[in-house]
This record gives sequence, C-alpha cells and structure tokens, in this order.
Amino acid sequence: MVAGVIAQKSDQWFNLADVDGNGYIEEVDLQRLAERTLTHFGYTKESPKWARVHEAYAKAWQIMYELTDTDKDNRISRSEFQTYMDRHAKPSTADGLLRPITDAEFQVADTNDDGYLSPDEYAELLRAFGLSIRDARVGARSIDTDNDGRISSEEYFVACRDLYSREAADDRSSQVFGPLTRT
Repeated sequence: MVAGVIAQKSDQWFNLADVDGNGYIEEVDLQRLAERTLTHFGYTKESPKWARVHEAYAKAWQIMYELTDTDKDNRISRSEFQTYMDRHAKPSTADGLLRPITDAEFQVADTNDDGYLSPDEYAELLRAFGLSIRDARVGARSIDTDNDGRISSEEYFVACRDLYSREAADDRSSQVFGPLTRT
C-alpha cells in the first residue's frame, strides 16, 4: 500500500521535527532541532558549522512553509505535511529542500573531518535527532549502500531523498531513521 508506506515515513520524520510535541512543525522546531544536533556534537555558536546548520534549517523552513502550509498559519500540521508527501514527494523535488540540510548535518557529524561518516558517527547524528541507540544502529547499517563500512555525503543525501519518495517499506532507505513500524 503506497500511501501507507509514505505515510509511515513522513510520520516518522514529522515526529522528529515536531520538537516541542505540539502537533505542528514550526520554524522554532527546526531551530531547536539544529541546536540540539549541534550541541550534541559539542559545537558552540562561535563555530562556522553552527551558522551553516542554522542557515540550512532556515532555508528548509521557508521551502516547507511555502509547499505545505496550506492555511498559512505559520505552522505545518501533520495532515498538511502528509498531504504534501502523498502528492509531491519525488526525488526531483528533494535537492532544494534536502541537499543543504543533509550537507550541513553531514559536516557536523563528520567529527574527524575525513569526508565520511563512520557507523558510529552516523548513529550519533541520529541520537542527536532523538532516536534510540537501536534505531540509530539500524539506520547506520541501512544506508552504506556500497558496503565499505563508511557513509559518504552522497549516500546520506540519496538515502534521505529516497526515504520520502520510494514506496517500498523494505527498501534500505526506509530505515534511514530506524525501522518503520509495520501495520
């Protein structure tokens, strides 16, 4: 069931992005998610990575708001987000929204600056997002598509892009943020 899989994937992301748990994604939620991620890795406001992540999330908010906030109340409800995902989530629409975020997140998590994420670095990124260690480990294993034991920035971007556009529940990209709940 296509809509069911896409709905599960978008619910998973919505739950992560609704940082305050009020049932809406608001600009402040994305700011808090950025700060939580940065502080998890020990970055301060003086770090160039701090500004880059905040800029990427601010850009993402503007794009999300324009595409999904149909009632223009400056917040995105679960149903608005779900409707957008059901109708418009395609790989071709991901670059503008996801690429700046995935690139910034990748640089934050690449703590040794070697251009790759180790499974542990990726798992820490997911833990910064609020996932459990178990889900973080599942996510890390799922996106190393060339099985070289490390995750490139392109593997991370493609997995995040495919998470919202691929219809298969058993696809590797479906586990970017841990396993989907089977219904």
